Amino acid sequence: MKNILINILKSLKNIVRLAAFVLVVALLLNIWIGWFKPKGFDGLHSMENFYNQPENSIDLLCVGSSHTFIDINTGLMWDKFGIPSYVLGASLQPFWHTYYNLREATKTQTPRLVVLEALAAHLTDDYSNRGVTINNVYGMHWNMNKLESIRAGVTDTDGLLDYGMLFEEYHNRYAELDMSDVASDLGDVVKNENFKGFYDYLRTEHIPRPEFDSDVDPIPMTNKQEYYYRMIIEFCQEEDIPLLIMVSPDGGYDNHARENYLYAGEIAAEYGVPFIDFNDYYDEIGLDFDEDFGDIGHLNHIGNRKFTTFFGNYIVSNFDLVDRRGDTTGIYDSWDENRKYLETRVENYLLQDTYDISDYYDMLFDLSDDYEVFVTISDITYVTDETRAYLGINGIPCSRPYDERRWMIRSGITTVLTSDDNGLYYEEFTGSHHLAVSSEGLYFDSHKRLDWERVGVEIVVFDRYNQLIADNVVMVGDEVWRLDF
Repeated sequence: MKNILINILKSLKNIVRLAAFVLVVALLLNIWIGWFKPKGFDGLHSMENFYNQPENSIDLLCVGSSHTFIDINTGLMWDKFGIPSYVLGASLQPFWHTYYNLREATKTQTPRLVVLEALAAHLTDDYSNRGVTINNVYGMHWNMNKLESIRAGVTDTDGLLDYGMLFEEYHNRYAELDMSDVASDLGDVVKNENFKGFYDYLRTEHIPRPEFDSDVDPIPMTNKQEYYYRMIIEFCQEEDIPLLIMVSPDGGYDNHARENYLYAGEIAAEYGVPFIDFNDYYDEIGLDFDEDFGDIGHLNHIGNRKFTTFFGNYIVSNFDLVDRRGDTTGIYDSWDENRKYLETRVENYLLQDTYDISDYYDMLFDLSDDYEVFVTISDITYVTDETRAYLGINGIPCSRPYDERRWMIRSGITTVLTSDDNGLYYEEFTGSHHLAVSSEGLYFDSHKRLDWERVGVEIVVFDRYNQLIADNVVMVGDEVWRLDF
């Protein structure tokens, strides 16, 4: 009997050891996956973050290609119409990936309207290339929707295993790892918490206005695209979810694209689903092809605001959508944070794109309370009237002791910075970040951003809301010289 008990205890000890070993391996594997997995806003982050949305909080769900997540501004949709929206898309997304993404999304959300962007009607490949497949499926949780989405996009069962595990992608990321992979809280925290799938394109490309014939004949899309296109329509009708199919404004639009979209419109009509091609409404939207596009296929930060306003007015006039801005439950708070994030991101971009000293100071004057501006003057020769006005030192000479030539401006109030016994002028902790002004310069997360030894008036703009350096310039004469930051 004693031997039996001893054997049982030994067996239990071995089981515990094995369980502990498996637990440690699983924990290390989970950390490894978190560090090395592919990352990016294009599809991957959009789907991953979708799972973080409060259940049944998304009234407008937009699905499709990059034309969706670059052209439909979720922050503006909230600000103007009170619509909590999410864009679940990826570049060159074929209808089969859209279909399985939609099925996955409706597990936790019951949107009042689904908008399907129809670019895939113009795509000709029957299988997704590697990059498209990864962007479209990897953010999804492991389940049958993910497996079926991969299966629809690859050509064999070996490919299913390869894309499912993505060993090659993990291996190839060794050389590009940085601290944002290892410690995600050091990244863009505001964006990660309130991201709604939309990406604001902050650049401008002048493109010609598309020319096309309005009376071309419809030409069918590929059989596979049509199969899943119909599946999307039928799924929405089975789930009793209103559906709108649309074509986003596209600088590359031509007769061939229009032929495919007309065919997609005919199929939509079969099911009684509204279909609208916004390339017929350039003038009504107010698009300027010299200023409103980031590249030939996508609207920029100016164009997407024009389009979202026009699009929003259309859907609130034709569908049952509710203005949620007066809600007090807290469910929709993150949409207002998304709005604010997007507004400050554009504000930072415009600041960085300004080179005239008078215009630059005008923008500094207009900054909100979320900004802190640090100024140092190392040579009074370069102090202009604009600098004096901004610092509020009109009539006061700048030939002060060296330790008095540092200022911080916030909410229109200028504070002269003086050092303590350790040479520290200012310090603050914001989120996971550390900002310090010392006798040597300004440091953000231990990286030197402002150097007192440079000649001229040097300015660092700190965006406290997004927790980042918004701009870093040196002003010499009437010019603004931008530094790397």
